[in-house]
Amino acid sequence: PASTPYAPCTNLDTTVAASGTGPRVNLTSNVPPDKMVYTTYSKGFRPGGVNRTAQANIGPYQADFLTNYEVGWKTEWFDHRLRWNGAAFWEDWKNFQFSFLGPSSLTIIENGGSARIKGIQSEIEFQATSAMTLSTNFTFLDPRLTQSVCGTAGVTNCPGVNLTVNKGKPLPFTAQSWVGPTAPAGTNLPISPKFKANVVARYAFDEVGGWKPFGQVSAVYQTQTAPLLLLYQLQNVGMQPAYALIDLAAGVHKDKTMIQLTVSNVADRRAQLTRFNQTNPQNDNQTYIIPAQPRTIAIKFGQKF
Repeated sequence: PASTPYAPCTNLDTTVAASGTGPRVNLTSNVPPDKMVYTTYSKGFRPGGVNRTAQANIGPYQADFLTNYEVGWKTEWFDHRLRWNGAAFWEDWKNFQFSFLGPSSLTIIENGGSARIKGIQSEIEFQATSAMTLSTNFTFLDPRLTQSVCGTAGVTNCPGVNLTVNKGKPLPFTAQSWVGPTAPAGTNLPISPKFKANVVARYAFDEVGGWKPFGQVSAVYQTQTAPLLLLYQLQNVGMQPAYALIDLAAGVHKDKTMIQLTVSNVADRRAQLTRFNQTNPQNDNQTYIIPAQPRTIAIKFGQKF
């Protein structure tokens, strides 16, 4: 805000500068020709920036750096009827940037300590018969802090009362002072489900009068996840529960014409896609939820020219 009523906004008069490199090394083998294996080493960084507030003790944030080690494969099997692609990776994330709502409910970005992300992702597509196609992809993640976040940049050892949280006073809605780190080492990174997958089955029926009918069922599932990193805010917002959604589709196509009936979210689940506060949860603990679209039945028509 302006320092004087009706004056222009406060000039933050703050800059941040950093430099970094983004090297990448990739080794690939195509022996035999329909099976490719690769390994990659890469590094990247995001520049820092200036928080849009003149509030005390909230300065600019610095660059963060990611180092990635990856082994992957792209293969075909059974006379090219089965395609299996995947990768396993290990990422070291230093000085990572994370966001939260500050005291004035503006989004603040700060640097944490270090984090590590281990994961496996896989994609399989199988032509089971001339009419049936099955496909799936899934991701396992283990994203964790390797250093505690204490509310003060660079500080990772915080066993006592964290005086930077609400100035040491009892937290609203809990009547308790916060003891220890605001996110201890081992905490899962936010918005990162440990497992997420989808499955699709598609069947092409025999042609009728030049029209090619088909039917399809698909499903997606993910485990629960934390929408926020800082635990004193997370305890007000709550966890985002696991969910599963199923969609159906059936239709016909001929030459350049397509007609399709779809039913999305067949079970009419109110899956929570995200949870958030409009204001700092220390000021107002009202939690908002964006749900999945309710069951929706639609007819689609397409024409190519």
